[in-house]
Amino acid sequence: MTGAGPPTVPGVVELIAAGQAELLDGRGLNASHRVAWGSRALSVKVHCAERSSAAEFRRIGRVDSALRGTPWYPPVLDLGFHGAERPRLVVVRPYAPGSPADDARRHIGGVVDVLADLVARAEGVRAEETLVGDYASPWLDGARSERSLVDPLLTGEWRGLGRAMDRHLGELRRGAERLTSADGLRVHHGDLHGRNLIAQGPGRLTVIDWDEAGFSRRPADAGKALWLSCRLGRGDFALDPEATGLFLGRLHTRLGIPYSDARDLARLGALWFLPRHDHVTLLGRRDAGLGSWYLGWVLRFWRRFRGNLDLVTRTAAELEAGAP
Repeated sequence: MTGAGPPTVPGVVELIAAGQAELLDGRGLNASHRVAWGSRALSVKVHCAERSSAAEFRRIGRVDSALRGTPWYPPVLDLGFHGAERPRLVVVRPYAPGSPADDARRHIGGVVDVLADLVARAEGVRAEETLVGDYASPWLDGARSERSLVDPLLTGEWRGLGRAMDRHLGELRRGAERLTSADGLRVHHGDLHGRNLIAQGPGRLTVIDWDEAGFSRRPADAGKALWLSCRLGRGDFALDPEATGLFLGRLHTRLGIPYSDARDLARLGALWFLPRHDHVTLLGRRDAGLGSWYLGWVLRFWRRFRGNLDLVTRTAAELEAGAP
């Protein structure tokens, strides 16, 4: 098959199986491919079996319905399951050419514009409760269970992670709860960071990797983007004071988020950096070294957490004091 007619899940899977696709780099649980379909380039995401479910199918479809027509959003071209024994969810979208924004500080304005669009596009959206959730949900719904499950993995050099969880978890949960609303939903991308922002010219971005998309009752995308857009560099979790000020200022202007919520917003985003047993073990199954890489990565985050949190608080107070 060379790609005649509209792209389909069976067609792109056949090309991947025939070795006629490029496997794209990534450390996530799902596999990404670039596939030539006639004159078109497609992005094909093959979800791991453990994350392939009917709820995931419905979640991606509902998000797609809410976001179609947004200039930075690559729409779903086909969506379905492949395989008999352990069916995998396959999502086909247009491939976004361009360069990943390794330094997201240069795109803070664009990131906040995306966050504002996600809020606007959620107006009037209805979604069943099984489609509502984000990275904070497991920690708000069952923190004791999540902490107990991951504990056997936090031995040896990872003991510091366990201590950080015990020191900060209650504070993070309370911050997230204060930002949670029972009314209204937000469309949730789930992973807004530089590598998922494809620069396609001055001021023009495409947002890719919608694996974790769904709906949320709190500003979870903004909380996570605060940490991932304002850091000095990839793998370095020291926040840049100038970028932090720009991000908080833009959030206040575009989304109306009060400066007094900045510290809780940072606490909410920090919940994403708490290791979960399921995530670590699934990474290890994909690649034996990925689990250890991930634990070391989040440990670096927690070593800088308190100083960074204080920076966010000071910056927000300075912005509020100088606000007209």
